[in-house]
Amino acid sequence: MKGLASVLLVLILLGVTAIAEPLELGFGGGPSFTSLDSLNESIGVFNALIDHLNETFDVHPDVSGTVAPMPSIGRGWYLSAAERYRLTDWFALGAHVEYTGSTSSTIGFYQGSEVSQIDVAYRSHVLGAVLGGDITFVDLSLRLGATAGVGYFRTILDRKVVFQIPAEYPDAIAGLPPEGEGRYSGGTIGLEAGITLSYPIFDWFTIGTQVIYRTAEIGSLKTSQGIEMDLDGDGQGESVNLSGLAVQFSFSINIDLSLDGGKEPLQ
Repeated sequence: MKGLASVLLVLILLGVTAIAEPLELGFGGGPSFTSLDSLNESIGVFNALIDHLNETFDVHPDVSGTVAPMPSIGRGWYLSAAERYRLTDWFALGAHVEYTGSTSSTIGFYQGSEVSQIDVAYRSHVLGAVLGGDITFVDLSLRLGATAGVGYFRTILDRKVVFQIPAEYPDAIAGLPPEGEGRYSGGTIGLEAGITLSYPIFDWFTIGTQVIYRTAEIGSLKTSQGIEMDLDGDGQGESVNLSGLAVQFSFSINIDLSLDGGKEPLQ
């Protein structure tokens, strides 16, 4: 949390130092994909077990029911809010906060002598605060540029696992992922870079799009009590890869906050 507080303090200071100059305030959103490799490996284990149980009980005379496999996690939505201070026509410094969320779940049951429920859900939240710069390469009404920055990324994972095997299953299954539910979190420093395309409709209003790549990895996620996330029950916590891509559709508003109230164009 200290790292996140430091980044937020820098954002505040950046806004204060730019208060007497023109600013660009931007907002955007779009689809995203985040690796979350260890979570997807865990989902693969669940799906292999679910497929095996479905095949077994599909022909079992005393058990009915089926459970759908879990989709992979990582696809979701990217949202951002940005503040940029344009030093020249082709270069700007700024900061933005972003959010990426994704989910995966399945629920079902097998009916034998008793009801055996399977209820598995993962919900991932990634909140980032990024400082960086934007460069414009081409400005012919339609503008082509690039952006890059360094940020702090905070991840929260909500995990719920209920995995009951019907008593009619003929053998014992070893290596079942641990049941239970909890909230795990952790943070790390990462990098972002992207390509931007924008078009100013008015002097004060611009629309655009960005393709953004992030690279970051968290060594482990922990509960508020300091317990590491252990998806496979081997006694060792897993790292979480936050690397991924996002496509953002955005708009920005230019605000002249100069003390003389002059009309200083930002474009």
